[in-house]
Amino acid sequence: MRTNVVNGPDPAGLAICKRAALLLGVLLGVSGCGGAGQPAANAGNDSASFVGQLAPDTEFAALRSTGSISLSSLRGKVVLLDFWASWCAPCQEELPLLDDMAVRLKSKDIEIVGLSIDENKADAEQFLTRKSGWSLTLGHDPEQKTAEQFKPPKMPTSYVIDRKGVVRQMNAGFERSDLKKIEAQLLELAAAD
Repeated sequence: MRTNVVNGPDPAGLAICKRAALLLGVLLGVSGCGGAGQPAANAGNDSASFVGQLAPDTEFAALRSTGSISLSSLRGKVVLLDFWASWCAPCQEELPLLDDMAVRLKSKDIEIVGLSIDENKADAEQFLTRKSGWSLTLGHDPEQKTAEQFKPPKMPTSYVIDRKGVVRQMNAGFERSDLKKIEAQLLELAAAD
């Protein structure tokens, strides 16, 4: 019987293992994919601790165009940062509704950002073909770097961020009744600043 022994770390193998571990952590954390009433799989994480704190200044790729988007570039606007994935049923229902909201709220200096955590960009883009045009800002976080910073407890999860970049609310999960609450949160911040 022959045993392979590796002398020293394999950088490529370690990178793959780290990505797999991160993805597993995000997937386990969002295994609560569903309605807002369901408990989060990792309810003890630091996701809610962002409320009242400055949002991490993260940068991610634009999904349907070139370039990147940073949260700091959106300062001065009220922002809804929504984590979604093409495989998440509540996300599939929520994203088009958030897009409709983006149309209504754009004139009030409110930016809705849908950030896909799909590893494969083609999966996210395939989902987006369900609608002919999108008004919200679409980003892609295939390595879940931004998701790792925010640690969403389930999919989808959205964060309401004020004009100064402070997280004011977190909405974990999605049910249709959440739409009015989220829109009210955004409008209240837009009116206050």
